[in-house]
Amino acid sequence: MSALFLSLAPGTTVHHDGDDQGLVTVRHRWGSTPAGPGGRPLAEMLTALTRGPVALDDLTGRFPDTGVALLRYCLDHLGHSLCHHATAAGTRPLATAVPLAPEAAPRPGPPPPGAVTLDQAAHLRPLDGTLVAESPRSRFRIRLDDARAAAVFAPLAGPTTRQELLSALPDLTEDELTEVLSLLHVAGFLHPVHGDGPGTAALPPGWSFHELLAHDGSRAGLRDRLYGPVFPLRATEAPAPPVAPARPGRTIPLRRPDPDEARREDRTFTDVLESRASVRAYGESPLDVDELAGWLYRAARVRTVLDARPGHDRPYAVTSRPYPSAGSAYELELYVAVHRCAGLGRGLYHYDALAHALTVLPGGPAEVDALVREGTAATGGPPPDVHVTVASRFKRLSWKYAAHAYALTLKNTGVLLQTLHLVATAMGLSGCILGGGDGEIPARALGLRPHTEIPVGAFVLGSAAGRRLR
Repeated sequence: MSALFLSLAPGTTVHHDGDDQGLVTVRHRWGSTPAGPGGRPLAEMLTALTRGPVALDDLTGRFPDTGVALLRYCLDHLGHSLCHHATAAGTRPLATAVPLAPEAAPRPGPPPPGAVTLDQAAHLRPLDGTLVAESPRSRFRIRLDDARAAAVFAPLAGPTTRQELLSALPDLTEDELTEVLSLLHVAGFLHPVHGDGPGTAALPPGWSFHELLAHDGSRAGLRDRLYGPVFPLRATEAPAPPVAPARPGRTIPLRRPDPDEARREDRTFTDVLESRASVRAYGESPLDVDELAGWLYRAARVRTVLDARPGHDRPYAVTSRPYPSAGSAYELELYVAVHRCAGLGRGLYHYDALAHALTVLPGGPAEVDALVREGTAATGGPPPDVHVTVASRFKRLSWKYAAHAYALTLKNTGVLLQTLHLVATAMGLSGCILGGGDGEIPARALGLRPHTEIPVGAFVLGSAAGRRLR
């Protein structure tokens, strides 16, 4: 165990059946843990930890009749509910390691004796008026209760020794620095340095910081946060509408294809799947407006609108479309930059999935050129006939889902892009999903509001590569 001060996390309670040898149970946010048959003495020791930070030596000294080994055993099994505290002279708090998950377990042993450095996934952020340190590789959050403890993080950005830390942090005594380093070690934020490389402090091979953080934040069970369909915005604002409001501008109705004709003339689904490929070449004759209309209709139109049913845990209206969407939110919008399309002028358009129409947007030739260049740069081929931006009306998802709404919108984007690609293949058109892109280019070109409607994907479309001039 650590020499740090300890406490049980707020909300943790201790229960026993009343006699001196009875079973003691600790109830916490993740359920309950049997602490052992220590009876009243063990229960009193653990109860002391619910009242605030206590030094382990002081605790065992106050309750000499209870075996230290039994207490240590109990605390080892309560790592997910045990806070560790670094203090100044045993009184004023410097920093606290707060457990965040059932898997939280303090790292055993003292801090490394030589040069150390901070975990490369660690980061600082304000939370409830206090600066905290977090890492997707730790199941603890470090609450920095004293600004002097926060100052430790700057020199730890690179390899440093304890003596160098003492010189860089004159406001901390040697004992206080030892406690803070012990806390960082316990929580998994501190790593030894061997040679010139970052060693165990380095990110896992193949991972970037933001991807590691995004992955950790998109899964359940790893943090003390709301997760899943918990409707976090329900009490404060109305849900976004199931269909985006019509954009101002001239509307161009599109021809609706005959589904029965498509059923008769389309290739089999297996043939479409097996022949799907990214095609980055286009015909001499361009795509025409009816082909574009058929492609949008078959892949992305609104089939029906369903009203809210609050009594059935659906307090918002939803739509049905040809592709699936988490919670039937259908937060994705399609914006079309037309480079060449017979029957349709060069320009920017928004696809109205309910009316099956295109709304002319105010962007000019420069905005179209910027989006088409993005498609050309991403594919390495000639300019596509059409560049399509997929944008997310993010609050349509985050109104219902907490913690992983952004992960869900990326999954929905992948589903829609695959549907667009399969429909293009079935229609004999050239199509290619873009693997990346500059988020600022479509946002500026299409006038998207930051953090309200965000670019999340793109697709390029054109006529079949072998098409001759008509």
